[in-house]
Amino acid sequence: MNEVMRSLGSMYNIERAATAIYKAQIRAFRGTEIADKLRAATVNEQEHADNLKARIEELGGTAPRLGFFFQMGGLTLGLATALLGKMRVLKTDGWVERKAVKDYSGFLQRVKFDEESAALIQRNIEDEKMHIKNWEESIQILLKEKGGC
Repeated sequence: MNEVMRSLGSMYNIERAATAIYKAQIRAFRGTEIADKLRAATVNEQEHADNLKARIEELGGTAPRLGFFFQMGGLTLGLATALLGKMRVLKTDGWVERKAVKDYSGFLQRVKFDEESAALIQRNIEDEKMHIKNWEESIQILLKEKGGC
């Protein structure tokens, strides 16, 4: 059970960071479709964090106290990428999501989760894959705008 709780806690921390990253980046795209995608991703990542926290508590644990530091790290990364430009934001976001999919898939392969926890993680993976698609599409939007097409 300790490995399950540590793994769920790690995923919770990742989701706290992702929520902060997206929230900080929205201002770089004010008034655009991409800003709307970032807002939706922020809400979705917060739902992931909330669901993971609830699952941890259902299993008799408490959410990691380090979550705050992951949130601050996410905020820092989000603000830094926003300063580096829109394309850097989207490329970083794609990297973050691909890393999340890889990490979550690794947890599923290594850890013996109960059925409910495994299903929660799989749903999160599917959402992260959708975010990857959104950031790839958003990069194409930026490239078209830049090319004047």
